[in-house]
Amino acid sequence: MEPPRYECDGCGACCRTFAIFAAETDAQREPRIGDESLRLRPWLTTPEREYQLFPLPFHETCCFLDGDNRCTIYASRPDVCRGFEPGSEQCQEARRSCKLAPLEPTAG
Repeated sequence: MEPPRYECDGCGACCRTFAIFAAETDAQREPRIGDESLRLRPWLTTPEREYQLFPLPFHETCCFLDGDNRCTIYASRPDVCRGFEPGSEQCQEARRSCKLAPLEPTAG
């Protein structure tokens, strides 16, 4: 039996629940990452973590979410965001923390 499939509904819960870090390659693909996020101190960096997008002071969500919880850099978003699985336990946890209903599997 095939596992259930989920399609992201764009709620933005993951972008306002979990810490989000980006790599230098992400910043090269999307220059706003370097301009609008926090560059980590050299002793804190790893190849996957050069910039912190969330949490940041004075931000309640990722700094790239708009007022409708939509990603303003979706086409060039960081690899960590690309790899986030809709319907995964982390996804469902983020939805619970934002008081949203669980994401349901897609039909068919």
